[in-house]
Amino acid sequence: MGTRGRRNQTLKQFEEPILLSNIDKVKALAVEKNLYNGDVLDIEQLIEEISHEAPVDAQISIEKIPMENYLSGSLSYENGRWIMKVNSKQHINRQRFTLAHELAHYILHKDKNTEFKDSTFFRGNNMDSLEYMANDYASALLMPDDKVIGYINDGVRKLDDLASKFEVSVAAMKYKVEKLGYKVR
Repeated sequence: MGTRGRRNQTLKQFEEPILLSNIDKVKALAVEKNLYNGDVLDIEQLIEEISHEAPVDAQISIEKIPMENYLSGSLSYENGRWIMKVNSKQHINRQRFTLAHELAHYILHKDKNTEFKDSTFFRGNNMDSLEYMANDYASALLMPDDKVIGYINDGVRKLDDLASKFEVSVAAMKYKVEKLGYKVR
């Protein structure tokens, strides 16, 4: 004969605050904490703010280290905390996107896996749906649709000019502009 009753209610699994699952809430947090300098988001400070609010076993550390050229970064759970590693040999604008991409994995996918290794973004055709989701999230965070569209409507037509407004790579801006439905030559 089995027993009936309640599960132990004292064990409570950490759930991501609703704030983090919604990109608009994350952008609002960045605004609230004054993390934008013009249109440029201080992504490292945002990660620190999010980490500060998380339980100890869900906090994030950032390490900028030399990696193989084909790697942009990784996110892994090591020794009771999340570690974001970023390829220090890549341009700072690419590093910024990598941080936003790894933050997206943390927010959206950390319950699915404990390790993400990301090859150079926007190169190659072997991205899975988690990678597309992380790219879209990072893109929305660093290059808000309304801001990009506003610059395009104001006559900014060169990808490198748009990219410099948000301190992202030209490849990241090309991805964003195409996602918005614009043709790029």
